[in-house]
Amino acid sequence: MTKTTKRVVSAVLAVLMLAACVAASVSCGKKVDSPYTEKVSYTYKSYSPAIGNNWNTHTWETNADDAILSYLYTPLCTMTIKDTEAAEYQWIYLAAESVTDVTKDHKDDLVKYGSAKTDADAGYVYEIKLNKNLKWENGEKINADTYVTSMKLLLDPTMLNYRANLFYNGESAVAGAANYYFALQKTVPTTILEEDIEQFIKDNPDVKIRFNIWEMWGAEGYLSADGKECPQYLEIDDETVYSETGDPSKDQDVFSAKEVFETYCGSGYFDEYAPFTYDKENKNYNENYDFSTVGFYKVDDYTVRYVLNTYEDINYFRTSLTSDWLVYEPLYTKLIKEEGGIKVTSYGTSKDTTMSYGPYKMAAFEADKQVKFTQNENWFGYQKDEYGNLFAFTGELGDHSFTVDGKSVQMYQTTDIVIDVLTDDAAKLAFLKGELDDWAPSASDLTSYATSSRMYKVDETYSMTLFFNVGRATLENLEKEGVNKNGLVLGNKNFRKAMSLAIDRSTWVGTTQGYKAAAYLMNNLYYYNAYEDPSSQYRTSEPAMKGIVDFYGVKYGDGELYKTLEDAYKSITGYNKAEAAKYFKTACEELVAAGDYKENDEIKITVAWTAAAMTTDHYASVKMLEDMLNAAAEGTGIGKITLEGLGNLENRYADVPEGKYAVGYGGWGGAAFYPFTKFQVFLDPDMYDVCEIGSWDPKSEKLTLKVDGKDVTMTYQEWAGALSGEGVYADAEYATKLDITAQLEVAILDKFYTIPLCSTTSASLLSFKVNYYTQDYNIMYGFGGIELMTYNYTDAQWTEYVKSQGGELIYK
Repeated sequence: MTKTTKRVVSAVLAVLMLAACVAASVSCGKKVDSPYTEKVSYTYKSYSPAIGNNWNTHTWETNADDAILSYLYTPLCTMTIKDTEAAEYQWIYLAAESVTDVTKDHKDDLVKYGSAKTDADAGYVYEIKLNKNLKWENGEKINADTYVTSMKLLLDPTMLNYRANLFYNGESAVAGAANYYFALQKTVPTTILEEDIEQFIKDNPDVKIRFNIWEMWGAEGYLSADGKECPQYLEIDDETVYSETGDPSKDQDVFSAKEVFETYCGSGYFDEYAPFTYDKENKNYNENYDFSTVGFYKVDDYTVRYVLNTYEDINYFRTSLTSDWLVYEPLYTKLIKEEGGIKVTSYGTSKDTTMSYGPYKMAAFEADKQVKFTQNENWFGYQKDEYGNLFAFTGELGDHSFTVDGKSVQMYQTTDIVIDVLTDDAAKLAFLKGELDDWAPSASDLTSYATSSRMYKVDETYSMTLFFNVGRATLENLEKEGVNKNGLVLGNKNFRKAMSLAIDRSTWVGTTQGYKAAAYLMNNLYYYNAYEDPSSQYRTSEPAMKGIVDFYGVKYGDGELYKTLEDAYKSITGYNKAEAAKYFKTACEELVAAGDYKENDEIKITVAWTAAAMTTDHYASVKMLEDMLNAAAEGTGIGKITLEGLGNLENRYADVPEGKYAVGYGGWGGAAFYPFTKFQVFLDPDMYDVCEIGSWDPKSEKLTLKVDGKDVTMTYQEWAGALSGEGVYADAEYATKLDITAQLEVAILDKFYTIPLCSTTSASLLSFKVNYYTQDYNIMYGFGGIELMTYNYTDAQWTEYVKSQGGELIYK
């Protein structure tokens, strides 16, 4: 799953993000006739508010990064169109020749690499035969050694690469990968629950426990009598004494650790913080780490074997192979340097540090300005005609041939791609002048072009939310720095609940680019059994609907306004101004009593809004939220609320948990075909950069859910992983998994550290120059993507056409 730095700007890029990059599958087989009689060029011109700065397959993070990467790699397999009329998709093999489940014949691998189950007959060991014609852009061959070396670099214990989390953890984890990846970590930080702390000290007198005094008492920056700053952590045992407030310069009263636990852990702070940790020994620490302990190995020059840590159905395994981990080892290692005690590489951060093995290669890159791609002549799918044109057809690809709608169609007619960094206003002008081939209308323009024959609008998986860091230390520090005024109100759950209920999402989305109002965390694009049941939407399952209906307190049945669960669910908007006022009033009373707020004082909150510059639409979105909050808060004792949205932020997803801001706007998406792992992005800090982590610790806080009629208690993090990989309910029936997932969704919503606002859509106009293969969108293959896009004009013909229209095109 990925975070989005949302504004969807290109229908082409949107399709690539939603359906992955469907590269052509070609062998060096039959020679076919060229479709051209002269040298031609077809340039696709797009734009973005920001361009990615890291497309290394091992470390990329944002959609902007992935959008660049999608042109430069060839996945092992992917989906494409089989029959548009029947909306059927097909798996095609690209960098792979085949993927086969060989578990039954290689059970010894389950023991050798330490898989969770050692006597399985299926779903653990997959053999991947590789395309013998795949090459890097410099012409060097890609083989089994390339894949194994790249996996070794990805999991390198001295590098701790971000994207390794997809391979040492989760449903596609390689057996033995976690032990290898963490081999040089002597200890693992481990949280101690408040109720266990005293007994732990008695049982482990020699273990030093870290007490996060900043988080517990907000003591960051305080000075002692001798001018020393208060430390963030204190190492404690049963004899340790503390300043009562954590500020030695103000209060010299001391008491024992026992009194800390009994007095302060019961104060309510511990519900939001988990400050007690110790370094637990990593039993798998090994300075002599050896990649031969990892279940990914070469069988022959063009065959590798992938041993999974846990069971995965072949369809889901294929899905995991639609992204890739290949790197060009000579360049990758040449660029390695040491930073902060670990090794890092600048591979995939500029044209000179990039090596493609996809249908396009990078032709030029100017940070924050422009990126250009051109066809990669060494990509295995292309043939070259006498004029120097590169071309490919689906039905004439040797062993990789496939048909679309029963026929062979041309692939990658696009010869060049140019993506410029433009503002909304500049993009609109460029599009109407014929200088861009797609344009995403702003909210104010969307209505004007809604009926255009060139409009394409589709739902996306991303849920946009307000996410919070309401740690006491964070809020107090932001107050001191003037980032917020009376921002301590955000630490009150009833205040955040009132915020959520005050937002009329159906009206608010009018300030967005056609996004859809949402009072939940997953939309209708999530399928729990997509490969067997196309109707298996999580959102319309009974547990998911009931969870949301109960959460918002909507009644249904005999004697009620809504007769059925479905009717009640469809009524949910998340908006209730009267209820919001009640919670604002309660919050005010609680905050005043705690000394955190004076009735009717003005409140100013800074919101980390976007990576790009703030636009007219962005300001309108923030202002409408502000107006809705004030309308609900009127007369409740809560003073005027002012929201300030900030743009041009390098990474608001990191800024909020780090405490630079208390509130951010953004979203998560992806993993549409396995919703049971979705909530790891909110609950598992070991797998994802959890945006709300400054507010609480899901690794220690426990949650009790009802599973098959019984109460089961685990930490939030454990629940997040319970439905996949080695999770205790990974093999449960769909009914059980749906029930657990729905309860988790409600538990997350009920903390109000995340307030859902909408789910995103891609609304774009496509220029008269180009056509998508199909007009009927399908989540499995989009509109056919850039790989099946066709052109009505060459570059030269398009220039003449635009001139004939007076340099101004009409799309309404």
